[in-house]
Amino acid sequence: MLGAGAAASVGYILYTEIDANLPTIDGVVDYKPPVATQILANDGTIIGEFYNEKRYLVPFDRIPVHVRQAFMAAEDQSFYKHKGVDPVGITRAFINNLAAGGKKVQGGSTITQQVVKSLLLTPKKSYERKIKEIILSLRLEQQLSKDEILALYLNHIYLGSSAHGIAAAAREYFGKDPSELSLAEAALLAGLPQAPSRYSPFRHWPRAKARQRYVLRRMFIAGFITADERDAAVARPLSLSPREGSFRAAPYFVEHVRQMIEEKYGSANVYDLGLRIHTTLDLRLQESAEEAVRKGLRDLAKRHNNYRDSYRRMDPKVRRIYRKHQVAQLRSQPLEADIPYEAIVTSAKADAVAVSVGPYEGVVVAPPTDKKKKLKKDDFLLVRLADDDDESEPRRFTIDPSPPVEAALVGMEPTTGYVRALVGGYDFHRSQFNRAIQARRQPGSAFKPLVFAAALDTNLTPASVILDEPITYNDHGRKWSPQNFEKKHYGLTSLREALTHSRNVVSVKLADQIGIGYLVKYLGRFGFQGPMQRNLSLALGSAEVTPLELATAYTVFPNGGKIVTPLFVTRITDHEGQVLETNEIEEREVIPPTTAYMVTSMMQDVVRRGTGRSVRGLGQPTAGKTGTTNDLHDAWFMGFTPKMLASVWVGFDNKRPLRETGGRIAAPIWKSFMKEAVRDQPRQEFAIPEGLKCVHIDRFTGVRSAAGGDGILECFRAGTEPEPGSIPAIQLVGRESERGPSAIEFLRNDF
Repeated sequence: MLGAGAAASVGYILYTEIDANLPTIDGVVDYKPPVATQILANDGTIIGEFYNEKRYLVPFDRIPVHVRQAFMAAEDQSFYKHKGVDPVGITRAFINNLAAGGKKVQGGSTITQQVVKSLLLTPKKSYERKIKEIILSLRLEQQLSKDEILALYLNHIYLGSSAHGIAAAAREYFGKDPSELSLAEAALLAGLPQAPSRYSPFRHWPRAKARQRYVLRRMFIAGFITADERDAAVARPLSLSPREGSFRAAPYFVEHVRQMIEEKYGSANVYDLGLRIHTTLDLRLQESAEEAVRKGLRDLAKRHNNYRDSYRRMDPKVRRIYRKHQVAQLRSQPLEADIPYEAIVTSAKADAVAVSVGPYEGVVVAPPTDKKKKLKKDDFLLVRLADDDDESEPRRFTIDPSPPVEAALVGMEPTTGYVRALVGGYDFHRSQFNRAIQARRQPGSAFKPLVFAAALDTNLTPASVILDEPITYNDHGRKWSPQNFEKKHYGLTSLREALTHSRNVVSVKLADQIGIGYLVKYLGRFGFQGPMQRNLSLALGSAEVTPLELATAYTVFPNGGKIVTPLFVTRITDHEGQVLETNEIEEREVIPPTTAYMVTSMMQDVVRRGTGRSVRGLGQPTAGKTGTTNDLHDAWFMGFTPKMLASVWVGFDNKRPLRETGGRIAAPIWKSFMKEAVRDQPRQEFAIPEGLKCVHIDRFTGVRSAAGGDGILECFRAGTEPEPGSIPAIQLVGRESERGPSAIEFLRNDF
């Protein structure tokens, strides 16, 4: 009796001390775990997800009975019979631990105890923790029902491959919702909690299959399934789902949305709150855009022997920053076959070329031997793992055959701002730099429609005539003579003809006439983020803009003078479907509707008979403009129909020459995408605003002609159209022009 009393006293003291340090079970009752955030396309398809723990909460009634039974058979067969603790199981574990010389080889935990351990306690094995686990489990069973505890367990348990909970595991391993799992699939998943990495079906299929058979045998013993069901499940073939990363589709679009949301809500909310971010992306158009870019760049590289002279040197400072970023990016993941990686040459000897790919060191198999193409230290190039690479150091690489040239494409609806497709480069795996949004490049002649819009908002019309002639300007102390692409001059040229054929001299003269100060102020309406140089080269697209910025500016033309803000996200909800944010269309009028239509009409001629002829044949009214910069560094095509607008840029990251024009390389990419974008759309004309009057004029002189003659139908603001037989106003500008006979006199004599 004294011994029993002493033991009871000691037990009470121990219980009192342990109880004083016990956590409350409120954290289990008010269960709010980290939940993965999902990014959805406009049709609800998941295109990306971000998480600290990959988990999707699923209600208990959406988990099939056979899935619940599989986990109970594997982990706690008598779950619905005990009160949170299984004395028989604990005794069995105690005896097994003694037999192992005191080592803790078995825990004897019920599902309730596992919930308590994972949510309230540490995983460290000790008898003190086991006592705490038992006490808390008994308390938890008094607060929650068995179904609620089992639901907690199935939503929280770690099942390997970054999957937390049954919903994430069903999707990770089989690409299914838990409600779609078969008995064979459920048994395989139920075998994972004991050792997720050891029984991973991705890495250790024989072990995973053996564990599945064990679970099915336990289900049969427990009476959950029949012998025939057990045998059929064992024999049923299983098909594992391809493993998916955070970016399932449209990686450049998804990453941009992630950055937007993280900047607005903070990284914790992006990764833990289970947000559902509904976007404007159209998967069909996105696939078309990606294929158009890849095909266009492959065709371009093929024409130029894959630009094998494009290996570039990196500045030592830039190289250090770059290498630090890449090391951090690749440190936690193995290199994969069929993915291009950016490499830096660390040494180049006669018989070997060594490179670094992030934290990995390697050698290039069969490097170029041509003297002009030999690699040198600090060169930058793209590589892939060689077929015979055995993962030993140094790694073996081959030079990647994919084109080194890059491109960007933005496809958006001009009336809503919905971004339906976005491509930021040839391959997201080789470079995460988003050229559609981050690359600031000179647009060249693709900038001219904005300059012409500024001119039309003064006293000019599409029929106004300017003399295309040799001219020299004194630009900040240096002589500058703008040249047309063809190195020729064309004399008297209407604004329509100048834009149709992209005449540089006329564009510069326009900027000079309306004033560079006025032009810079006018361009401020379009929301460009970069500076606008106060010199006449601005008329030729010398300012640096992003493809998204230029696409946004272009929305004013098909949208009746209103610029629309690009829209990526339409609404955000939490994991329960509660709406947290909705985004509406934002637009504002920045130029008159009449100006917008006149420029649109002029750009239609660019497509009909000008530099954009290669994009004809869409079956929809089409307006566009090519763009090519000095030395052919950048190639553009900007264009739109009444319902869709696209911006395409092609170039090298290091701004080396492409040796091709926008009409040759960017336009085919644009057309390939737009053919899919307008497919099945009914024909729709550009809306003609009020305040315009259209009359027939001579294309070259601007003189009004009779309807039905050889003239063209030109649109003017009401009251500015030429009278029959009148001579149009001729704009003769240029401070240092060397002219021959008066152009006006020439025109009078011709009449």
